[in-house]
Amino acid sequence: MSEPRTLPRESSEHPATGAAILRPFRRYVTGFVNCHDFSILPRIMHSDYRLFTSGMTVAGRDDAYKSAVARQLEQFPGLLFTLHEILVTGAHICVRFTEHGASRLHDNARAAWTSIAIYEVSGGLMSSCTIEQDYFSRRRQLIDGQPMAVDPPAIAPWDEAEQMPDRDAEKIVRDWLNSGDWLDCKDVMLDDESATGKRERIIDGGSVEIDLIVSGGGRVAFHAVHSGNLAPDFGEVSGAAEQPVSIHMSGLVTVDKGRVVAGHIIRDRWGLYRRLSKGNRR
Repeated sequence: MSEPRTLPRESSEHPATGAAILRPFRRYVTGFVNCHDFSILPRIMHSDYRLFTSGMTVAGRDDAYKSAVARQLEQFPGLLFTLHEILVTGAHICVRFTEHGASRLHDNARAAWTSIAIYEVSGGLMSSCTIEQDYFSRRRQLIDGQPMAVDPPAIAPWDEAEQMPDRDAEKIVRDWLNSGDWLDCKDVMLDDESATGKRERIIDGGSVEIDLIVSGGGRVAFHAVHSGNLAPDFGEVSGAAEQPVSIHMSGLVTVDKGRVVAGHIIRDRWGLYRRLSKGNRR
């Protein structure tokens, strides 16, 4: 079942070897997602595995999580997972990836949607995933028939070395998010901006609350909630402008010489759009 996520979590201070941490995640990508083989799950994932996304918790490997993935694979029978970036630090694996395929519910229209996730591994098995996925972009692609190009894959993701936590980089990213500078930072891509050429303003100003942040080697991954007043005409929802809203987001950015110099942020535009649409119908 789904339940609200309430407890913040911090990164681990006790790193393990990168190869050991990566082993279940590698099988997750190559054996489970890309081969659609559900039988592998007990060998790579704890039974109480939890997925945190869009302000909700999908709890239980063999119940809600398995059902959610099965529905997606039924809609996209040829779905593939392409990994672009990976950061291994402590008990966490931070990644940017794209899922892509043809939807049987849309006359086999193609789409590619990006996600940024922080996976946690304990006892040699995956225990949780904190993620935001750009389903808003997927919806647009399926409607207009113009699929987004998939970014190049990481060259050697399974050889990624483990990085020690970088608290200085974390502080720089915290300050950057709290200041609001990230909203206009041209060095960091928001959502599907690289494909559409449009940088969408969802909330004017507002505040950011970080609930998970991990770091290593000058890179920082985070999950946060951006709250404030809705910008005009977001997502074709009329009459909703300036009302207070919140949107969940995840990011993977690079820090160099005291500032954020590159990265990506994915915001849960689809979840916000659905909440606003339901509110208008009521």
